[in-house]
Amino acid sequence: MPSERRTTEEKDRQVVVSVRMPSQLLERIQAIAAVLSTSANTVIRDGMDAYVRDRVASPEFRAASEAYVEKAQAQVATALQDHSASSPA
Repeated sequence: MPSERRTTEEKDRQVVVSVRMPSQLLERIQAIAAVLSTSANTVIRDGMDAYVRDRVASPEFRAASEAYVEKAQAQVATALQDHSASSPA
């Protein structure tokens, strides 16, 4: 979604985040923003949106997320097992 078309509701839900980055990267972001007549904030937000979309769509992320869910399910099962073994019948 182009940043210029963000609704008031979407803007109301935004939060401020502090991020550390090398000064050269910030300079490059500011140069891109100047060329595109937009803000560095927009370049960063749009770049992160594209990164997250691409990352989530990757096979590596899918495999990692499935492994994460399996591990979490095993941990919950262990916690419930320990709980049921120690609760009075």
